[in-house]
Amino acid sequence: MPHLFYGKPNGEFIVLDAHETQHLKVVRIREEREVFITDGEGKLYRCQILKIGKNESIARIMESKERREKILPVTLCVASQHWERLRWLVEKAVEVGIARIVVYKPSRGRSYSDKVEKIKLVIRNAAKQCARCRFPELQVLDNLDLPVEPSKTFVLHQSGEPLTLTQAAQYRNIVVGPEGDFTESELESLRSKYRLFNLGETIFRFETAALLVMGLMYFLNDPLEEG
Repeated sequence: MPHLFYGKPNGEFIVLDAHETQHLKVVRIREEREVFITDGEGKLYRCQILKIGKNESIARIMESKERREKILPVTLCVASQHWERLRWLVEKAVEVGIARIVVYKPSRGRSYSDKVEKIKLVIRNAAKQCARCRFPELQVLDNLDLPVEPSKTFVLHQSGEPLTLTQAAQYRNIVVGPEGDFTESELESLRSKYRLFNLGETIFRFETAALLVMGLMYFLNDPLEEG
């Protein structure tokens, strides 16, 4: 697919914000050219660019359709950590089709409640790059009160039992801890709610561990099978 852009439809038109307008300029799209635009909710629009302004552009919708995509029914809960590593992990979660991303704040973490729009922009750019038209849901928390069903959730932690394929297939929510580990009280609280698993003797960085499990869930959910 050619370059994909993002915008919200308004009747027969779509307005593209400053970020998307800059994207148009970078890839040298001119007025009257046709482009593809998504609303991030599963729709793909074929549009004609009518106006490219300084901070806003306007396109006319010529055709729209619901894009069929394989979305993993999986929630990734990741601790608020170093920005570059978190950004990288969010990008990979978008690429593999994770349905929901939860960024939570543990004791050994920083608040990202003021970075919601920044994370959403990472999601947008990653989705556009891999032509994903249904963006994952994002929640940013300042605590460890995770919005997940305990019976369908497991925590990646070295103190847990080894994770097997059979076990992984039973879960829909993954919790990845902070780089500096949970505090003892946090770990005790997590053990009272969720099951803990490890990935063997190797100590992985949090983003590596998350990527390994997301890849596992990708194939367990058989997204390559035509349905």
